[in-house]
Amino acid sequence: MFDVIVIGVGSMGASVAYHLAKQGVKVLGIEQFEIAHEQGSHSGQSRIVRKAYFEHPDYVPLLEGAYKGWRHLEEETGQRFYFPSGIAYLGEPDHFVMAGIKESAQMYNIPLDTLAKDQSATFNAPKNYEQLIEPDSGFALTDQTIQTYSELAQKLGAVIKAGEVVKSWKLKEGEVEVTTSENVYRARKIIITAGAYTKELVPKLDKELKVTRQFLSWVKPKKEELFQLDNFPCWMISDKAYPGIFYGFPILPQKEFGGNGLMKVGHHLPGEEIEVNNLHEFDAREEEEKLTKILNQFIPEALGEIVTTSVCMYNNTPDEHFIVDFLPDSNQQVVVASGFCGHGFKFVPVIGEILADLVMKEETDWPIDFLRWGRF
Repeated sequence: MFDVIVIGVGSMGASVAYHLAKQGVKVLGIEQFEIAHEQGSHSGQSRIVRKAYFEHPDYVPLLEGAYKGWRHLEEETGQRFYFPSGIAYLGEPDHFVMAGIKESAQMYNIPLDTLAKDQSATFNAPKNYEQLIEPDSGFALTDQTIQTYSELAQKLGAVIKAGEVVKSWKLKEGEVEVTTSENVYRARKIIITAGAYTKELVPKLDKELKVTRQFLSWVKPKKEELFQLDNFPCWMISDKAYPGIFYGFPILPQKEFGGNGLMKVGHHLPGEEIEVNNLHEFDAREEEEKLTKILNQFIPEALGEIVTTSVCMYNNTPDEHFIVDFLPDSNQQVVVASGFCGHGFKFVPVIGEILADLVMKEETDWPIDFLRWGRF
């Protein structure tokens, strides 16, 4: 018997397990794979972290909390998880992405500058493009974050079960009963943070969630010295000829970060809808041709060759905003957090805090009304 069971110990699940355990809550986390793995939505080493949020200004207060959370995690562990490399934004001034970035920056006084000439020279942007940089932005490390939150939670008393599959759950006699491949557990409340696997656990979300395959590519630049972490920021390019956003990271030194020592690039746009078991059955040629064209057009020195391509999954809602709320008709005993894919990882510290609030206090002071279930 536990106070709270967390189903899915990925990005958000590991964070909320930590926040609950820190409060002395008896918490169980159940993860069907290893803690940090290649079967879901967080693979690929890194994710962009930014405040000037074009998706919706309402995210910015949550981002302020997330930034504090990243700093707290680093202070507590003495490790680094967030790296402020800056992010360069390129696009026509009236493109909805560029307009949204400027709107959020103006509303919340987020520093947003013109890209310096030495960095601007690396991009081959049309004359009518704005070239901006958000200095207080960068990237966070995914696997290290998840593993660290999980380890901290266990040190604080949480029980984490990896390699254990949840078969079903049900409300029973004022409790929640969770049946796995190994055991039957009971709790007062549960939190479902299962990423792309959420629909299997919450059939009510079948119409609201769509799982898609997303490509990540690593390239070896013609001039690697131009794109090293100390010389080059993360970047996002918005071009009206293509839906979505193209983005990339500087080369991360292998000695410090591990990885492959290449430059990571991708296309932020919901991809092909898939079944979760078919994630790794793909042909990357079309994606590689598209990225080759974009890099040759906008960052010509970046593309020597595409060395490797991998995939992860997006878990998309119709409006591309998150779902953070109680499951309807669950007597506020079941909290669902889903739809983060594509832009959710940067919120990991604050979402863990919010979910802990919901199961322990049945409310939160964080402004999440725009993420509630009732909007659908």
